[in-house]
Amino acid sequence: MGRLQSRLVVLVGALLALAFVVLSGVGGILYWNRVERVGAQETSAELPGLAAQQIPMILGFDYQTIERSRIDAAKLLTPDFRREYEEDTTKNVVPAAKDRQIVSQVNVVGVGMLAAHRTSGSVMVFMNRTLTDKTKQPLYDGSRLRVDYQKVGRDWRIQDITPI
Repeated sequence: MGRLQSRLVVLVGALLALAFVVLSGVGGILYWNRVERVGAQETSAELPGLAAQQIPMILGFDYQTIERSRIDAAKLLTPDFRREYEEDTTKNVVPAAKDRQIVSQVNVVGVGMLAAHRTSGSVMVFMNRTLTDKTKQPLYDGSRLRVDYQKVGRDWRIQDITPI
């Protein structure tokens, strides 16, 4: 009887250990799902307002102060997108803006969430832009943009801007 009893104790101990591991795993999964869900909700609450504030800073400029505004705008971007943005503005935007004396005024008229995750998100930005050059004839343009964000530390940075 002693042998059967010791095997029973080992079996009960193994079952209790297995139950503990399974319950710990389920608890961990439930906790992580909550973290992800709360993070996605915070992203949905934060990104639309952020995009409405930042897109005019990135796409709007005055030919007289374009270098300074580009430096300020670059701080809002992820490192990879910043390199791409700086390269494009240096080669194309700045020379054209100075040559033609362009002023770009951007007005965000609407923002909607496309996707929200704990550390990333995408928004659709509806904007109107007025371009004025040295001819003083304004050109009006309405655009839709997909703006992808990535969380870098505690801050949201723009990872990509795609016209739609």
